[in-house]
Amino acid sequence: MDLNVTSKVEQRGVLVGMLLGQGKRNQNNFYIPHRATQEKYVLFKKQLLEQITQQPVSIRPRTTNRGEEILRLEPKLIPLTRVLVRKLYCGGIKTVTAKFLNLLTPAGIALWFLDRGSKSFKKRNGKIHALEVYLNTGLSKSENEIIMDYFSEIWGFKWGLSKTSDGYRLRMGTQEGKRFLGFITPYVPESLRYKVKTSSNVTATTYGPQV
Repeated sequence: MDLNVTSKVEQRGVLVGMLLGQGKRNQNNFYIPHRATQEKYVLFKKQLLEQITQQPVSIRPRTTNRGEEILRLEPKLIPLTRVLVRKLYCGGIKTVTAKFLNLLTPAGIALWFLDRGSKSFKKRNGKIHALEVYLNTGLSKSENEIIMDYFSEIWGFKWGLSKTSDGYRLRMGTQEGKRFLGFITPYVPESLRYKVKTSSNVTATTYGPQV
């Protein structure tokens, strides 16, 4: 599957999705760590980044302090990336704003969810009766509220705020979750479609390693 990243709008939207997802700041640039088991997804992102930067993108194997094998994507710095990293890390601290979110495209939203989203199915008497969809943002309550407003105002999706043991995340129930997953499915590579299917007895957690 090939995403259209020929326009600056699409390039920017995809980069914003990656920065909100597993992207980690590296001075004016960023890198993306993924579990080694996610190689197909890593190669998909590599292709996208090479189209955007028009330069080869390195994939470097790494081992975390916990002994986990990861693949680290390292795109070359381009002016667009420099601008976006500066916007997201205003004052050196990652801060999600409505202005930054407005740069997203549907493809960027899909990448953000593939990195930071998860879904689970509730069963009753052995049968699935409910779907729960989460966006594990890793952000403050106020930033999550900004994200909720963005999705509601721009795309018409209603996320709820869910408290976790170490912060907050966003949650959708069955009907809204199905609508949202259907919205991003066209931008999800075939090898990862299982992560957005709404009828399955498998719990899919889609976010990457915390490194």
